[in-house]
Amino acid sequence: MEIDIEKYLKKTSLFNCLNSFQLARLGRAIAIKSYKKDSLIFSEGDPASGFYIVAEGKVKVYKLSPQGKEYIMNVFASGQTIAEVTAFSGKDYPAYAQAVTNSTLLFLPKLALLDILREYPEIALRMLAALSQRQRRFAEMIEDLSLRDVTCRLAKYLLRLAQERQSNTFNLDMQKSELALKLATIPETLSRNLKKLKIRKMISLKDNRVTILNPQALRKLAENL
Repeated sequence: MEIDIEKYLKKTSLFNCLNSFQLARLGRAIAIKSYKKDSLIFSEGDPASGFYIVAEGKVKVYKLSPQGKEYIMNVFASGQTIAEVTAFSGKDYPAYAQAVTNSTLLFLPKLALLDILREYPEIALRMLAALSQRQRRFAEMIEDLSLRDVTCRLAKYLLRLAQERQSNTFNLDMQKSELALKLATIPETLSRNLKKLKIRKMISLKDNRVTILNPQALRKLAENL
């Protein structure tokens, strides 16, 4: 499969600082991997032999409870990196990764990564920034689950998507059944809360397409005010 590796590297926050020569150097160490929808990419506890960049498709990263209940930590799309901090630290993968759609990923082996970090230390600084951002996200996740109800968590999620897309009209980045898992609820409860936001004219919703009609009210709800 022909794919422009450098184009996708340039899309990532880790590698968009590199020039064409450096990107070419990095690209020679990368393997292209294709996964069918629902294919497992790695499991929790597997040795972290490297990290992934999503070129095409979507990948979810999730944890399983002792009872087998799934909790989605994040969904990654084109240009986003998966498990870069884990590969850098040398620990095992702390969660599961699964293709949500047919996906093409770029895989950078850990040993090649270490060689590149020695050669281009500015990438290591980018990785430290990524780690800091990831820690803040986990702290917010714990706070949301412990202090906010489902309606507040849903409002915060919709506002975050709007900010990322830079538009108050956008498609949900996952199926509603998966979104329910991410918000630590069940599909029926999620549907009731989406309907509640529609009735209160905070959003409109058709299939998976959302328009935020009243951002201020939704923000107050997200902040539990």
